Amino acid sequence: MSQITTSSSSSSSSSLSFLVNNNNNHTNKKSCYTTTLVSSSSISHLCNDLLSEIFTRLPFRSTTICKCVSKSWLELISTAHFIGQFMATQQKFYGACLVFLSPHQLMLTFPPDPYDDSDNDDDLEHDHQNKRIVISPEVFIKGTVCGCSMNVFLCSDNRYTSGYGYFLHDPINKESFKLPSLEVKQECLHAIGFTCDPYYCNDPKEDSRRNYLDPRKCFRVVRIKSFIAIHYEFEVDVWSSETGNWRQKTVILDDGFAFAPHWSMSFAYEGGLYFMGRTSIFVYDPYGLNGETLDYPIDSDPMNIMSFGFLGISCGDLRIAEIGHNYIKVWELVSMDWELLHHVDFSGLLPNEFCADYYKRVGGFHPYEGETVYLYSFNEGIYVADLQTIKFTYIPGYQKSDLSPFHLELPLWSSEE
Repeated sequence: MSQITTSSSSSSSSSLSFLVNNNNNHTNKKSCYTTTLVSSSSISHLCNDLLSEIFTRLPFRSTTICKCVSKSWLELISTAHFIGQFMATQQKFYGACLVFLSPHQLMLTFPPDPYDDSDNDDDLEHDHQNKRIVISPEVFIKGTVCGCSMNVFLCSDNRYTSGYGYFLHDPINKESFKLPSLEVKQECLHAIGFTCDPYYCNDPKEDSRRNYLDPRKCFRVVRIKSFIAIHYEFEVDVWSSETGNWRQKTVILDDGFAFAPHWSMSFAYEGGLYFMGRTSIFVYDPYGLNGETLDYPIDSDPMNIMSFGFLGISCGDLRIAEIGHNYIKVWELVSMDWELLHHVDFSGLLPNEFCADYYKRVGGFHPYEGETVYLYSFNEGIYVADLQTIKFTYIPGYQKSDLSPFHLELPLWSSEE
């Protein structure tokens, strides 16, 4: 049976208000016995374990407000242990954590894959809790995140389409590196892309200049002057972490390509950068310095996908999603061809306000659970959709916030560290 569920956060919030009101009003009781009874059962007298259980089930903004109630609450909510508990509770309910990049922008954050056995260290299998990275619900960035690869952000301290002011930021180690600026000859829009090669291994002792956040990784940043008319030949600027410099290359496409007027970012997948255009997807290899185009799925609406859909990875494969008034479709790329995985009609399963919201979007795929998709709208908030069971779960407390098109996948601490 298809269903929609709401987390216990709403009921916890009501319980919190009831308890606080009781605590504030107990002095008005006529009976000393009644006053003592109410006082001893108020939230102020609960132990820290019970308080933590309540606070972790509240939306983060509500939990933050609770810091102002008392010094003891402030100390409890500010501890690293509580932050880890809060994020673990979010992950338990929704399969992901939500972190704030700014007061009004969220990013989906995922813990390590529990079934990933790529690391040969046997201790990791039995000691995940000690080796997990705990990230704060607030990871404020002084800029706009316009790319993400291997847990490193590409950011801009200007409008990201301006073509300058880019820097790399590691949100886990809280380190940044500013890229050298390129000359912008005239006012125009630029598309931007960023990728990191996780298999590149460079000896940092060879050249101390190669200390760009992590000298063991190879970064590439791509900048392209945007155009909405079809071009068959155009210039691409590529920044390399090995040299620290930009260089320009020419791309020639037999089928041509045109950017969309409202989408100028790319998605990194297996070393390539995927730019969604008006009628096709431009795939650029910043290591091999060549490009090609990829068609959208048959029977899809490219402009709808680009405006409200999503391009990303789930279970190691590239997927693309389209959302309409009352449906969602998901395709997977198999041998350079799109295969339809899901076509779900959610009319009657989601609130009418959400279905009628023209600006509702696909917020992302779960990287390890292939049936899980995140839906959101600025006005109505975020839903977790299981497209296999056709179950929708509402995440309370995140209305009036945008959702970043990029995700953060937290690693385990290296066994060598």
